[in-house]
Amino acid sequence: MSIVPIDVGQEPNDETGDPLRDGGIKINANFAELDTRTAVAQAKAEQGVADAAAARTKADQGIADAAAAKAKADAAVPAAALGTSVAQLVNGVVPASQLPSFVDDVLEFPARADFPAIGETGKIYIAINDGDSPTNPTRQYRWSGAAYVLIPSSPGSTDQVPEGATNQYFTAARVRSTTLAGLGALVNAAIVAGDTVLQALAKLQGQLNAKLGRSEVATDSDKLGGQPATFYTAPFVGATASTAGIKGLVPAPAAGDQLKFLGADGLYRIPDGPAEVVTNANGTATKWPDGTMICRTVRKDSGPATTAVAAGLFINTGVSFQWPVAFVGDMPTAIAASESYSVTFSWVALNVGATLTGISDVRIVSSGSGALSKVLVSAIGRWK
Repeated sequence: MSIVPIDVGQEPNDETGDPLRDGGIKINANFAELDTRTAVAQAKAEQGVADAAAARTKADQGIADAAAAKAKADAAVPAAALGTSVAQLVNGVVPASQLPSFVDDVLEFPARADFPAIGETGKIYIAINDGDSPTNPTRQYRWSGAAYVLIPSSPGSTDQVPEGATNQYFTAARVRSTTLAGLGALVNAAIVAGDTVLQALAKLQGQLNAKLGRSEVATDSDKLGGQPATFYTAPFVGATASTAGIKGLVPAPAAGDQLKFLGADGLYRIPDGPAEVVTNANGTATKWPDGTMICRTVRKDSGPATTAVAAGLFINTGVSFQWPVAFVGDMPTAIAASESYSVTFSWVALNVGATLTGISDVRIVSSGSGALSKVLVSAIGRWK
């Protein structure tokens, strides 16, 4: 029901408006309508208060639940992990540094020298270089944990490529067993850089075929000067007092002629002078081409001759010598000498025979006690 207005007329007391009783009735009806509306509004207000209280209760519960969820989240993800092991939003996005490595797992640099000093595992580093240059191509590397390791191009090795029926592998065994089909005509000509292998072999065989055989005679000056092959295998002929020698192959020396020289007469002879001279701490050995060797020992002090062996004769205890080079064959002949003396006159006596390696007990004999001397022993024998 709506509110009914009271008709008050056009002018005061013009008797055009509602009578007093009718106006009162309208007033009473309007108050009744207002009472009804007030009751409804009060009920709705009370319901609104109740609903607001329920909503606040739910909001309080939501706040409590959110606080509990935050507590659980804080317990599960410590603040120190944010941005480190747990990604976080920065200006509405996750920074690249907090994304998994596969997002930036391929890094390009102009050259290998531009790589960081220490790399990261799980990433590929590309050195672009010249790219198309065989000597400076683009290459891929990985970080091993200590150094950058080259990643070979797929498949990595020709050993991993299966062989086909037409384009087969190049192997040494196949090259050795390949026939010379298509060799072509033999040509006596020089090999040039532009020749194929078959052409080069044909030229080699052609050159060999054009050379002299053992019994052939060349008519071409390019072939051994027009001489038969036997001309170059003739033996050397020595000269005589009235006949000149003939050039040819040198005669082979016989065993034992290693120190001889070939004479113009075609004979091997022993040259003048020693074949070898050896000097060491034991003396000097002179070897002669005919096998003779003369050894001269170093000088040694004899020691005093104080042992009386007869009336007016004294000897010392003896001196030993080793030859600078051992003799071979028969025992050598030794000769001893006293090079100087003191106290009184003395001479040398060999108390034992010489051996191939030396001589022992070489003594001086003196007419007076205490004589001293410098002793020298020489020996003659063979060294071969």
